[in-house]
Amino acid sequence: MNSFVETLSPAARHHAEARIDYYTDLSQAVLHSLRQLSELNIRFSREWLEDSTASLRYTMLTPPSEQQAGKAPQQAGALLQKLQQYHQQLAQVASEFQSEINKVAQEHVPQTARTATELADAGRKAAGKHFADEATRFANVAAQSQAFPQAASVQSAGEGNKN
Repeated sequence: MNSFVETLSPAARHHAEARIDYYTDLSQAVLHSLRQLSELNIRFSREWLEDSTASLRYTMLTPPSEQQAGKAPQQAGALLQKLQQYHQQLAQVASEFQSEINKVAQEHVPQTARTATELADAGRKAAGKHFADEATRFANVAAQSQAFPQAASVQSAGEGNKN
């Protein structure tokens, strides 16, 4: 029994291979970017949790008389700076992702387009051959039907019905 791949024409096989390669590289780029994004989010979340815990611990365990008045604005400034760094890192991951997607597209789109054109040409050629074969078969059937003598009822049909 033939497998599906064995039944494909060479043009269809080449196009399928080109598309598989394209989608594989595209998927790898997406997964790589998702991994970077996940690592960034985990790192930021850990830092946020550590800072929040330290701030809560300081607020809860330090008597109000010993708490420093200027510590809250310093913590807010540090938090703002960490948020800005996080935003910059997110922008960097997004920029790298877009760069990688563009690189994958530049690498694979010409090959995929070429194989798609070859597949379309092969389809047109096969359709043309099929059409020509059917036209020949129809002409042969028509020629054979003219070789048979017509029935008497068909020959006198031009005279009309005399009943």
